[in-house]
Amino acid sequence: MASSLGAQRGTRYIPEALKRTKIIQLSNLPTTVIPADLRRLVIRGQVQGVEDASIEYHRLQPTGRAYLRLTHEDFFPNLDALEMVSVSGVHPIAEASAETPSPDESGGHGLSSELGCDGKDVVIWGLPRQLREEAVDRHLLGGFSMFPGEFLFKLPPVGFSLYSRFRVRLVSVSEAHRLVRKVHMTNYNPEVLGPKYQLRAQVVY
Repeated sequence: MASSLGAQRGTRYIPEALKRTKIIQLSNLPTTVIPADLRRLVIRGQVQGVEDASIEYHRLQPTGRAYLRLTHEDFFPNLDALEMVSVSGVHPIAEASAETPSPDESGGHGLSSELGCDGKDVVIWGLPRQLREEAVDRHLLGGFSMFPGEFLFKLPPVGFSLYSRFRVRLVSVSEAHRLVRKVHMTNYNPEVLGPKYQLRAQVVY
């Protein structure tokens, strides 16, 4: 029988307020984890009834956390057993969660399932602070197949920074990876600016 303070689900003590949750937070994940890794984790951990497995992003960079959403609380797994499964050689920390992070698509915050990237988007950072979309398109995106419609977005700055960050939407996963290979660890407009602005680029899943 559950106590007045909590309930036991599997072998882990869960507070009363979370005993009927359908959300599992995974932390201590490598930032290289992609949704396919989460799906493999779910299979190996024998978690049933998972309707969504999403990576958490902050300014379009992975935080090392992910969330599993279940179709019903009766599918809630043994969290200790889930932590026995490794992802890229690292064991996650699994916890019951009351909710998922609030999404903010314009700022690049939220879960991968809410940001609508699907491996076809790229985040590029390290660019000059005052740079506009037209300059990024001209200097970096020539020869790439872009998403029809709006495909380039400047993320709002957080505090004072000398650099800016952009989200690029491409037509396919292969084009996104090709852009990362071209841009990552290169200098922006080196003929004029020299090595002042070294770029980073990463696919967003």
